[in-house]
Amino acid sequence: MEGSTAGTTSLTHGEVVARATALVPFLREKAAETEQNRSMLPEVHDRLNEAGLLGIMLAPRLGGLGMSLPTHLEAVMEIARGCGSTAWLHSLIGNQNYLVGWYPPAAQEEVRASGEPLFTCLVMGATITADDAEGGVRLTGSWPYVSGVDRANWLMLSAHDPDDPKRNLTCLIPRASVSVKDDWDCLGMKGTGSKTVSLNGEFVPDHRVLCFREAEQNGIPGSAINDGLLYKTSPNSTVFAFVVAAPAVGLAECAIEAYRDRLKSRTNARMPSAQSEWASSQQRLGRARAQCDIAKATVLDSANELIGKLERGERVSAEERVRYRMAMVEIVRICSELVYGLFCDAGTGVMMEGSELQRAFRDVHVLRSHFVILPEFAAENAGRMQLGLDPVGPFV
Repeated sequence: MEGSTAGTTSLTHGEVVARATALVPFLREKAAETEQNRSMLPEVHDRLNEAGLLGIMLAPRLGGLGMSLPTHLEAVMEIARGCGSTAWLHSLIGNQNYLVGWYPPAAQEEVRASGEPLFTCLVMGATITADDAEGGVRLTGSWPYVSGVDRANWLMLSAHDPDDPKRNLTCLIPRASVSVKDDWDCLGMKGTGSKTVSLNGEFVPDHRVLCFREAEQNGIPGSAINDGLLYKTSPNSTVFAFVVAAPAVGLAECAIEAYRDRLKSRTNARMPSAQSEWASSQQRLGRARAQCDIAKATVLDSANELIGKLERGERVSAEERVRYRMAMVEIVRICSELVYGLFCDAGTGVMMEGSELQRAFRDVHVLRSHFVILPEFAAENAGRMQLGLDPVGPFV
């Protein structure tokens, strides 16, 4: 299944992942500059596009490779070895690009007509209520944490339905319509440019308005023109949990590599020996390697299992959704605690600006704060399901 391309590209899973691996040295070289820029660098954007990495799951008619979730996730893990900010954008934008293929054909034609490589930002949690308008809706308000907006050409911004506050509408908006507040000054993930955007009375026609939950349950409009599994059925909330977890695995790998290098070189007159000879550090490195391998295997095996169910036409039950989300929450916890342990054992040198291990430490802890993987929600539902109780929102 990992090599499956749904007949849309001649590239294999391994070839796409190899493209991501090949970019790691370049991304490491650009990581500090990316942080200073507080947004994805143009040359990084170009290299990702040239490799097709932002379009792994994107529908071919929109310029993508039309490949599957496990390929996207493993490529993201590789990119995170080079730069956490870039991996975060790669993971999210790649997911959001494929979701453009859910919109009605008229919306997709507008996107395709621009002729630019697609780079789509998303804020799914509604912060405002849309206003009624003939033939569509109007949006006025602000949306925070719009990762990658500086490089975007389209955005998906959500609002409550004016006729039904419980119904969430996600509106496809051209980048030129939004104003951007430069307010992304964060501990980690500094280079994601996750800024606040605003609209003032923006008209959005009906064909660029979609309720994703209804599309998932009743039929995806874009399936009329897009072949491929992900454009016909997909539990997008569950998929998003995988998308958030994948960069954490790559950041753990990055931290292990940096820690190993640190052990090999760290010594001073006050130390009894080189740190590479300390049994406690050897044990820490050994455990970290095993934990990272388990985390990676869990993410990819679970993603393959999910896609297998969809390919067989099986319904993904509430129990399975809860299980997948709980697993991704635990993966992020394991990875962040792994990075924390390595960081604390590596000495004062990694506290200095420019340290790769320090950057991984900051990035993974900002990642862990993301609302979609808050452990309390996931763990509560995991417990409720075992007790025969129905799950509660959000993200079921």
